[in-house]
Amino acid sequence: MQQPDQERKSDHPEYSTAFILLLVSVAGLTDAALYLHSKELLAVYMTGNTSKLAQFIQQGNLQKALPLLTLILAFLASTTFSAWLGNRLGRWRAPVLLLLVTFLLAVAWPASDAEYPLGMVIAIALGMGVLNQISASEPGVTFITGTLVKLGRQLASGDFRQALPLALRWLIWLAAAFVGALLDSRYPQTLLLFIALWCLLLAASHLLLRKSRAFAPSQR
Repeated sequence: MQQPDQERKSDHPEYSTAFILLLVSVAGLTDAALYLHSKELLAVYMTGNTSKLAQFIQQGNLQKALPLLTLILAFLASTTFSAWLGNRLGRWRAPVLLLLVTFLLAVAWPASDAEYPLGMVIAIALGMGVLNQISASEPGVTFITGTLVKLGRQLASGDFRQALPLALRWLIWLAAAFVGALLDSRYPQTLLLFIALWCLLLAASHLLLRKSRAFAPSQR
């Protein structure tokens, strides 16, 4: 009766700090692309989209409010479905959901332009909804404000060991956004394809790591 519990514990490398930081890098890269190519619609930050939605509703500007509402609902539907799916995938949760993110970004990529069209931003938002559910124990990899709040609490309490991963998360986001902006300045039409391939590499690496761990006991 104890074997299933042991399997569950050993089958979740996605909960490691290193893996979470790699997921944060995906969000940082994507966020850079959206800030450069989508001024009104953001696929990563639903907080900003919600505030803009309220502003446009107050102004009676339904032409701008409806796309934002569509984007928010798409993100909610995606993250809800991904949580439901992930709960049924067990140890396959991380690689399968990463492959889904890869697929959605790859679908969005051909529409790359100076200004991302609504359909493209929705596809990216769907991908970000999935990204936030890859780790069942993680409240969200795109919430940097929350990360800084937690970092402040840990620093205030003098718990620098717990503060380090949070500081690293912010630094990884900063570095990823910098790389995203740099790549976009040279290859603006292929930035999303690069991010999709990065997700694919993370999925493949996760599977290889799992396989190596599965063979490890038999080698002793």
